[in-house]
Amino acid sequence: MRKNQLKQFTQSGRPFGLFLSATGMFIVSTDSLFTRVAEIDGWTIAFFVGVFSIPSISIIVWKTLGKNIITEIAAFKWPLLLSSALAAIGTTAFIQAVTRTEVANVVTIVAGAPIFAGLIAKFAIGEKTSGKTWTAIGGTFVGILVIVSGSLATGGIDGDLMALLAILVFSTNLVIWRHFKEMSRTLVVLIAPIFIMLFTFIPAQFDTLDRRALLCTLGMGLFVGPIARLCMVSATRHASAAEVSMFTPVETIFASLWVWLWFDEVPEITTFIGGSLVLASVFYGIKAGK
Repeated sequence: MRKNQLKQFTQSGRPFGLFLSATGMFIVSTDSLFTRVAEIDGWTIAFFVGVFSIPSISIIVWKTLGKNIITEIAAFKWPLLLSSALAAIGTTAFIQAVTRTEVANVVTIVAGAPIFAGLIAKFAIGEKTSGKTWTAIGGTFVGILVIVSGSLATGGIDGDLMALLAILVFSTNLVIWRHFKEMSRTLVVLIAPIFIMLFTFIPAQFDTLDRRALLCTLGMGLFVGPIARLCMVSATRHASAAEVSMFTPVETIFASLWVWLWFDEVPEITTFIGGSLVLASVFYGIKAGK
């Protein structure tokens, strides 16, 4: 009975996609905590996250695709490589952001992904954008500016800019995944770590990797990252890009909670104000798009 119910749920389409989105964002919310606990530079963290991601994802890819791997790569060669490279840039930028500014700043800026995805989709694939959506876009930009203004006074502006880069590539990928529905999501998650290692090999400081950093990057690479990103990319098969990305506030809430509990890191007042505006704009935009 339970097996039948589970099978029905996994085939339910949109509800299953929303479940995957929420699950992925909850899991990935721990990335910020692991990054902070590691206490080494972002380039080195990103490199080893890439290294440790490959074994677990390779097993998943082999189990799901088997001998069809070459066929899948040949069918979606350029979109697959582009999506993987963007995923690598987004992951690296996110880790860099967390090491350079307050976690609440980073995850709040990233929460604007649904609005950026809608904006990119309009210009890239011609999706129609309503007046209410433009209002949400404006509100999101204003909220991010408020957050960044706080960093100008307290430091960490470079981390905020890295978060902006992460949200741009993440939003672009949401549109790519939605446009190429048949493209293997597991291959994207497998190839991305290879790009991460290529991007971070030179600036990484390998001699700084101690036992604590090793355990943190091992957890991020072997478990957290692959599972969370596999949930997110698979969700786009069942739900729209905007619906998938609307669950980014799950990461915003829990990532901020983890670092508050562990490091007693309390966000600046500008983060609360700007973050509230971003989240309100996101929910308004999602509602307007229905």
